[in-house]
Amino acid sequence: MSKVAKFVVIINDNVVWMEEKALKFYSDLFGTQKEIGEKYAQENLSSQKLFRIQNDFSVEMLMAYEGENPLSFLKLNSSRLANQNLGANKPIGVNHIVYFNPEDLVVLFKRAEEVALQRKHDLIWVKAFEIDTVLTATLKSLGYEEFKYENDPEEETPKQLYFKKSV
Repeated sequence: MSKVAKFVVIINDNVVWMEEKALKFYSDLFGTQKEIGEKYAQENLSSQKLFRIQNDFSVEMLMAYEGENPLSFLKLNSSRLANQNLGANKPIGVNHIVYFNPEDLVVLFKRAEEVALQRKHDLIWVKAFEIDTVLTATLKSLGYEEFKYENDPEEETPKQLYFKKSV
């Protein structure tokens, strides 16, 4: 069965699954500093935060599926505020990426690129934790280039990297 990525509606069933997967993913990502990952997931991908997204039309959740089984997800953000100072006319941002297989990342990012083209965006940018070597390697293999973000907090902990790709 092949994997596909599609937009999801924020409903109770999705939110519970997403919150659990986010906690697991970020806890595992930070390993010995598990509490950093848990805090990040709770601050950004709690059910309360996810339900808030449903009223923001500039933020959408893209989820990878195999059949009817959800696998991984990311957040697409087309908000002008979130995407300013990137030297592009109409950029779209990707963050809060939760995955358990690099193949899922490829499916998600290929779909994000299709969406960006359909909506006439000229740049996709991605925010990734420096310790997430699987994500950074996958982004580079898909043609994303690392860049210095002007609005990056100086001492952001844990350190995040920024990648971009023209579409």
